Amino acid sequence: PLVPRAAVVQQDESKAPAPANLQEQIRALSSQNPSERAAAACALGEMEERAAPAINALIDLLGDNTQVDSSVCWDRKGGRHSKIKGINDTTSPGEQAAGALARIGSPAVEPLIAVLKSSDMRVRRNATFALGVIRDERTTDALLSVIGDASWEVREQAAWGMGLKRDPRVVDPLITALNDTDYHVRQQAAWALGLQGRGGQAVEPLANALKDQHAEVREQAAWALGLKGDSRAVLPLVAALNDTESNVREQAAWALGLKGDGRAVLPLIQALKDQHSDVRQQAAWALGLKGDRRALEALKVALKDASAEVREQAAWALRLLNLKGSVKADVDTDADVDVDN
Repeated sequence: PLVPRAAVVQQDESKAPAPANLQEQIRALSSQNPSERAAAACALGEMEERAAPAINALIDLLGDNTQVDSSVCWDRKGGRHSKIKGINDTTSPGEQAAGALARIGSPAVEPLIAVLKSSDMRVRRNATFALGVIRDERTTDALLSVIGDASWEVREQAAWGMGLKRDPRVVDPLITALNDTDYHVRQQAAWALGLQGRGGQAVEPLANALKDQHAEVREQAAWALGLKGDSRAVLPLVAALNDTESNVREQAAWALGLKGDGRAVLPLIQALKDQHSDVRQQAAWALGLKGDRRALEALKVALKDASAEVREQAAWALRLLNLKGSVKADVDTDADVDVDN
C-alpha cells in the first residue's frame, strides 16, 4: 500500500497545480452509476496528496457498499487498487474511497477519525482500513479506539491495521483480541502479532491459540510463532504437527524449520510420513534447514515419495545437509532425482 511522503515533500507537492480532471472526478463521485463512483474514487487515489480537495466527498462515499466488478479499478499499470479484506472479485465505491483516502495520507487522518463513531458499520470499517494503511502517529490511537467496536468486521480491520504499526502499545490489545468472540478477529490478531517483532510477550498467548476451535486461527498462530525468536514456541509447534487439519500441520512444520532447536528434528522426521504431501514437503524443507544428520535416512526414503514436490524438496534438503558437512561422502546427494515417477 502507498503511504504518505515526508511532510516537507508534501509541502512542496501542495504547490503543484491540481490535476486537470480533479473536479471532474469529484463530481463523478455523485454519479447515479456505482461503477462510475468507484472508478472516480480510484482515479482520485492515483492523484495521491493532490486529491486532498476531494477528502470530504470521499468521506461521504465510505458507506456506499454497492457491489461492482473490481475491473473498474484496474489502474494503468494493470494492478488493483486497495481492497478491503475479504472481498475478492467485486469492489464498492466505499471501499475504493477508503483506498483513495489512504493514498492521500495524512491530510485525511482527522476526517477519517471523525467518522469512526458513525452508526454505519461500513463507514467505520472502511475508515479503519484507511487509517491502518496511513503512516501517521495519530492513526495508532484511532485503531486502539475501535478494536472493541461492536462489529467484528471493524475489529478485524483494526487488528489488521495494528499489524502494520510499529508501536508497542498495540501488542496488549492484540493479545486480548486472540480471545475475541469472532474467529475472524482472532485470526487477524494472530497475524498482526506475528509482525510485532521477535519479543516474547505474545508467545504464550499465540501458543494457546494453537488450540483454537477454528483451524484458520491455529494456522495463523503457527505462522506467527515461526517469526518469534523464542524457544517456548518449539514444543507447542511440535504438538501442532499432530493437528487434525493438514494446513495447520504444514504451517507448524514451516515454523519449526525457522527454529534452531534440535527438539524439532525427530517430530519433523515423523512428519515425513504425513498423509498429506504438502506437510511432507514442508517437513523436508524444515529438516534441510536443521542440518541434523538424524534426518539423513528419512530424507533418503523421501526421495522415493509418491509426490514429485516431496522428492524435490528431499533432494534439496540432502544437498543442504551435504553443504553443512552433515552427510558422509558416500551419500550421493548431487545425483539427479527422478521427480516424474
